[in-house]
Amino acid sequence: MSSYEEGKRVGVETLRNGLANMLKVIGERDPQELARELLDGDGRLSEVLLESLPVLSQTLLEAARTILERMENLPPERAARILARALPGADGSLLGELINSFSRLLIRLHEERPELLVEEQVDFFSRATQAVDFGKLRKVLNYRAADRLEGLRREIEVLGDNPVALVNLFSVVAPAANQALQVLKTLFKVLDLPAEAMTYALFNILEEVDWKEAAEVINGAAAFLVNLHRGAYILGDGSLYATGPFSRIASDLVEGIDGPLLAEALAALGEEGEAMVSSLVEQALRDADLASSLLEAAASLANSSLRALAGIMESYSAIPIEVRSRMREAFARNLDAEELTRLSRSLASLLRGARLAGETGRPAAAEERPAIAWREIMEPLRAETLGRLGPLEVAKRFNDLLRVVNRRLREIPAGEGYAAALLDSLDRSELENLFRQSGSRLREALAARPETARAMVKGIITIIYQGFRGYLSSLRAGRRGRRR
Repeated sequence: MSSYEEGKRVGVETLRNGLANMLKVIGERDPQELARELLDGDGRLSEVLLESLPVLSQTLLEAARTILERMENLPPERAARILARALPGADGSLLGELINSFSRLLIRLHEERPELLVEEQVDFFSRATQAVDFGKLRKVLNYRAADRLEGLRREIEVLGDNPVALVNLFSVVAPAANQALQVLKTLFKVLDLPAEAMTYALFNILEEVDWKEAAEVINGAAAFLVNLHRGAYILGDGSLYATGPFSRIASDLVEGIDGPLLAEALAALGEEGEAMVSSLVEQALRDADLASSLLEAAASLANSSLRALAGIMESYSAIPIEVRSRMREAFARNLDAEELTRLSRSLASLLRGARLAGETGRPAAAEERPAIAWREIMEPLRAETLGRLGPLEVAKRFNDLLRVVNRRLREIPAGEGYAAALLDSLDRSELENLFRQSGSRLREALAARPETARAMVKGIITIIYQGFRGYLSSLRAGRRGRRR
């Protein structure tokens, strides 16, 4: 054994003997008196103790761990006797006084010289920053994270090999959750203060928050996102650089996802959620008081939403018309009309596919079903709305329809057979019923509106004349065909 190791062993032995004698003396004295006597003097011992607190606390923890490990081998009676003497020995009020003393010290430092602690911390951090090789630190942190994750992975694998241990660990969740619920229940009981006191305290706290600083934080986050977005365009040389990384990420993600398994999981989640919500609603409806309360709450929530919407609309209406015009122009100017057109075409294609599926009788494809579903959903609402329309509203709708038909007829060149196909597709029996049932009503209405009557008669005569010409043309064409 070297002289250094011999000296180190002797030093530990001396420390052990001294610590045993000191603990013996401490056990015979009053803690408060002993602490005052030890710390009387020039304060050097106080400084040494404070500076040694990290090492002392770690040493005490390690010593406690070692002692407890050794106590596992003691007879149960002796171990219980030692614990009974050790646990209640500390005075809880001393901990409170310690916190109070520490609080008073920090308050005095902050009120008299608030910069001292900050300067000490900044100076410590500054010296540490200058001394640290951040390249090596980065590598060490990466290696350390990899080591910890690898160790965690292996520990989980070990648990996987021991199902009993895994089940026992999971069984801790329910008692822990119950304890947390008990704590929350007690907390809310404590917070069951008079309404005005609780509200006053809460809003006092909210008002003391520096919301201007919060706004600066929001501005900083917004500036960060804007800067990131601008950088993406700079890196992409005018196009969005993020498209490439996101495409690669999405490709790797989709390649690794088990599609059928994910679909089954989502379906299972939906069914479980449906079962939970259905059960909750069913149980709630069985309790008349609870159901009434929930419906009252829903009505109150709806009223709040309606009031908020009405307030927004009133505020918008109060804005000067020129300001509203600028707002609409700004919205229209920044809205992507090409994407709206693309969306319109996609919806039209979807509806066209659904209509063709209905006409041909074949089952609708998966992508076409939403259009059919929406049509079925909206049909009762449309019928109800039409049933409640007054004559003025019906006339307005009829005028809109006439304008659409006229515009469509102007857009379609003559000779494409559009009108013929339209007439051929009309239900003749329904058309005849329309004329028969509306004849008398139409006569009374036109008698009271001669201007409208003249326009309709003129239009009907034109239609009859053109129709008669078309009928004669078809007869002549038929004769020519027979002569040939």
